Amino acid sequence: MRGERGVTLVELLIAVALTGMLISVVGPSISQIVGVTGYSNGRMLAMHELQNTASWFNLDGQMAVSAVGGSGLALTLPTAQTITYALAGTVLTRNDGINPVKTLAQNISSVSFTVNGRVVTMNLTSTPTGGAGVSEQGIYVVYLRSTP
Repeated sequence: MRGERGVTLVELLIAVALTGMLISVVGPSISQIVGVTGYSNGRMLAMHELQNTASWFNLDGQMAVSAVGGSGLALTLPTAQTITYALAGTVLTRNDGINPVKTLAQNISSVSFTVNGRVVTMNLTSTPTGGAGVSEQGIYVVYLRSTP
């Protein structure tokens, strides 16, 4: 078996060095891809919750003739029906008194409603759990329906 040769120590050291250099270049890239994906998913979830809540707020606010704000919101429609928005823990709900209570968003860290004449402002912050430190804030304004 004269034709068989093994691997020399020098060849083994060169292969280990090349593998180490390759891993040091590729490793941070993979780490970055995983980190960006988690951040993006958290941001998308936060934005979705803000947009969903803003849509309902806009619809209800434009139909309402009066409002009472604070940490929650009570909107009165021309039919005397009341729609309320309330935050319980991190869950923001909408209750129209007719249909079952609707969950608008689940990762809300703060919400406040300000009523100034016919203008209602909602300041909303969504902070998804496990969203890599993501926190999105939205300020939404709606004008109440004028009374005849």
